[in-house]
Amino acid sequence: MSSTAQRSAAVFALLAGVLGCTATAVDPSAQARDPNQLWEDQMARATRSHSQGRLESAAELYEAALATSEAFPAGDPRTLQTLSQRAELRLSQGLYEAAERDYRAVIEAERASSRGDGDRLANALNNLAVFYLDLGRIPEAEALLVEAIDIRVALYGGEHPYVAALLQNLGDAERRAGNFPVAEDLLIRSLTIYSRAGRDYWRNAAIAQNNLALLQAETGRVHDAERNHLYAIRLSIKVLGERNADMGVFTRDLATLYTHQARFGEAEDLYRESLSILREGLGESSHQMSKTYRAYSEMLIAAGRGEEAAEQRRRADATGF
Repeated sequence: MSSTAQRSAAVFALLAGVLGCTATAVDPSAQARDPNQLWEDQMARATRSHSQGRLESAAELYEAALATSEAFPAGDPRTLQTLSQRAELRLSQGLYEAAERDYRAVIEAERASSRGDGDRLANALNNLAVFYLDLGRIPEAEALLVEAIDIRVALYGGEHPYVAALLQNLGDAERRAGNFPVAEDLLIRSLTIYSRAGRDYWRNAAIAQNNLALLQAETGRVHDAERNHLYAIRLSIKVLGERNADMGVFTRDLATLYTHQARFGEAEDLYRESLSILREGLGESSHQMSKTYRAYSEMLIAAGRGEEAAEQRRRADATGF
């Protein structure tokens, strides 16, 4: 057996291990159904349950979809899609090691498959990179994003919105690492690409604008930061409507800016609004809710309201993040 074939066999053995790590009850009535249609039905129901915050139901349905996908060829894109979505669910449940296993299984399967798709590999690398950013594992995220950018530049050229999405995430990684000039160049480059890409990419542009505002706040340009946070909120409303989850995040970030300026009354109003929006969109037990409770508690401490701050920290801890 060639070394390539040996590597592929090892990767698909890993993938089989990931698929088989959880026992799944099989519905006898489902066994007679066409696997293709059954998988589509299970995934649609799993996605719906996940979006509605019914995480236990979503987990069971993803397991069922993975069991169904065993009828597909090794490395089938549908199996990898299921693993990717299960990873997102596990992340929302705080199951970080399990989520990382799923993300890595998708990447290795895409790399090994003779039918692998370069853009799918870039997307898988980006998903794991964003996961690492949330955990503060910045160097690992940077390496994955650089690889993903190289792939997409080769596929689409350097001015495509798909490249801009990765530049935006790399800019956020560089900001978190304290490499502010590099981060700013990356964010501005992504915004320039989005400005030519049309309405379909306004949501991406709003996120990049908000990330630019965070960078400006960290480098002392508070007036620019406030302007760009407000712009991101307005653009988000244009794209997704009032009280969408992105708006909840941007509102929290603006509240944090006001906290650092000792504008506590305005900040508190925004934190309360952010919590209300995120609760409606993501549910109480979400990573973004936890971040907002903790930011709100820091504002209360700065305002000399320690007992109230302790209550917000308790709520953050209760989310599991």
